[in-house]
Amino acid sequence: EAAPDERARQAMESAHEKLNTPFGLALMWPAYRAGNERVRGTTTYPPGAKENGGIFCHANTWAIIAAARLGMGDRAYQYYRQVLPLARKDSDLYAVEPYVYSSNVCGPEHPQFGYGRNAWLTGTASWTYVAGTQWILGIRPTFKGLMIAPVLPSEWNGFTAKRLFRGVTYQISVERKGKGNILTLEVDGQKVDGNVVPFPSEGVREVQVKGVIA
Repeated sequence: EAAPDERARQAMESAHEKLNTPFGLALMWPAYRAGNERVRGTTTYPPGAKENGGIFCHANTWAIIAAARLGMGDRAYQYYRQVLPLARKDSDLYAVEPYVYSSNVCGPEHPQFGYGRNAWLTGTASWTYVAGTQWILGIRPTFKGLMIAPVLPSEWNGFTAKRLFRGVTYQISVERKGKGNILTLEVDGQKVDGNVVPFPSEGVREVQVKGVIA
């Protein structure tokens, strides 16, 4: 862990307060207004562009994961949707295909705030997949089995997913029945302790997993 829980929450709240925008979290604020010999490269860009106060979509995926690790389901999903191209309703401003992520978006100190840049050249797609499936849905591979540890937004009543892991297909359904975060699991109709689905017997090719959040 990079920080104790209380300090981690404080850091995430500060980042949200100072850096969040409708299009994602900016890398920094305020932006440099002049060149700086010590900082060099960052200050060669105009305010709000790229590393100088721009919104790097790739970095936003780590904010999704950080929020989920802290149990902040609504915040994690908010960050997920803010950088999701299909969620953008302003295609004339975004100016990027709706099926591809931008590397970065012009930040709030740039005159083209919200304009997408460097599409097709980013790790955002793969990292958003990791953030969404492994941390919001909470389906994570471990050495002991497949972990199911969802951190869902409050507006969701559950989800279904199919996960292929080590040659076995896991049919997963999770239902919310309460406002808490306690998850109980059944694997092929049998209750299991904890949140890790053990590896099945040799020859088994499909497993039914049912989770209830209460």
